[in-house]
Amino acid sequence: MGAGDAVEIRGALARLRRATGLPVAFGGLVEPGRRQVRISELSGTATPALSALAVTSGNGLGGRAVALARPCAVTDYSVSRRISHEYDVPVAAEGLRAVVVVPVVVRRRVRAVLYGALRAAQPLGDRTLGAAVQAARDVEQALVVREEAAAVVAAARPGP
Repeated sequence: MGAGDAVEIRGALARLRRATGLPVAFGGLVEPGRRQVRISELSGTATPALSALAVTSGNGLGGRAVALARPCAVTDYSVSRRISHEYDVPVAAEGLRAVVVVPVVVRRRVRAVLYGALRAAQPLGDRTLGAAVQAARDVEQALVVREEAAAVVAAARPGP
């Protein structure tokens, strides 16, 4: 993950927490050439349990969001039957229960995921989901602009 990408993710997590009141937010980029996300940015966490966690596409809630390329949420992660439970230990260590995950999709490819969470089992409403989707869109736009600017600069360089 480049420094600029980390800044975008970190900013989106701060906006997500501010807009929703969720106490915990975290996320990371899909690793190039792989179908997994490495959790690299944490906000509001109480433990290092989620730091550098590799989430494989299709596994857990985040992996489900990557595989489906759409937002996913659970009211109580620990007992949800809609997800696989490979990541129960780190999620429980952090005390997370209600979780929303939103993929960052750029040019039809999932590039990152943003998570927001509560330490209580309760439904996350439409306002929370909407704010999470908006935070992901902000990152999408920033990544598109960065890629387009890099392409313009590369095209402007004199050839050999």
